[in-house]
Amino acid sequence: MDTTIKSKKKPTFLVKLIIFIFLLIVLDFGIGNLLKYLYFKQDSGSLYRTTYALDSTRADILIFGSSTANHHYIPDLFEKAFHLPCYNTGRDGNTLLYSYAILKGVFKRYSPKIIILDINEQEFITNQDSYDRVTSLLPYYENHPEVRDIVKLKSPFENIKLLSKIYPYNSLIFTICVGNADFNKERITIKDQNGYVPLQNTWKGPVTTDTVFKKYPLDSTKINIFESFVKECIQRNIYLYICLSPKFKVEKYVDSSIEIVKHISKEFNVPFFNYSTDTFFLHHGDLFHDVNHLNGNGANIYSELVIRKILQKQ
Repeated sequence: MDTTIKSKKKPTFLVKLIIFIFLLIVLDFGIGNLLKYLYFKQDSGSLYRTTYALDSTRADILIFGSSTANHHYIPDLFEKAFHLPCYNTGRDGNTLLYSYAILKGVFKRYSPKIIILDINEQEFITNQDSYDRVTSLLPYYENHPEVRDIVKLKSPFENIKLLSKIYPYNSLIFTICVGNADFNKERITIKDQNGYVPLQNTWKGPVTTDTVFKKYPLDSTKINIFESFVKECIQRNIYLYICLSPKFKVEKYVDSSIEIVKHISKEFNVPFFNYSTDTFFLHHGDLFHDVNHLNGNGANIYSELVIRKILQKQ
């Protein structure tokens, strides 16, 4: 009797595709959750400071802003002057969008007594870069609904991208690995003082003149977010102070964003301290790390000035 040996059918393209997609999902889930674990395991550095600001701080005085906030306001001095705990939530390379997201996270837990918001020139300029920088908030999208509206401003596709577990961390993999290394905690730029990170260099160059932005398109979304920041602080009876830090440069043109900040601050009766062209700092280049940032000595003097201003207002 003849026997016919039937060869096994090879998997079809569709079957292969399904298997491939399944493996991708498994890998994405596994690697993404590992990165998530390592991210939130950190206990030092800028990534940790964001986590602490959103989840842990109960300080009565909070400082918000970008690198000028992070390096210019010394919490220890504010604590000594007001007899209240202070934390600096400022983060390098971020904007008002980041500050507002952190504010929403804080308000979910409690209301501080005093808030200082440090703003910058061209704060309301229309550019995509400001929105791209909210990637620093992606790790918090899943567990912090209050930051989602800000994250979604980055692009119309963020909801889809965030289906991936790796996506929130894919630009932070190296930083996460370094942040979990023991030697990282010894780096001088990691050692913060309640969020404040002092800068060490001394600027040797002359005062510069900034002529870059004569006029620029304004972003109504950013303006509305600034106004919301102000309103929400007022609604909670928080003492809010808007500050513009010293720079070692002279602006040739009136900055449109600063004019809007002045107008909104005046409308809501919020003090606005503009030190950007303060003559004392313009005559002391040795107080700067670079033309945009004070060094530790400069931050000490500037913090004391802001403290005195607040005490006068209160």
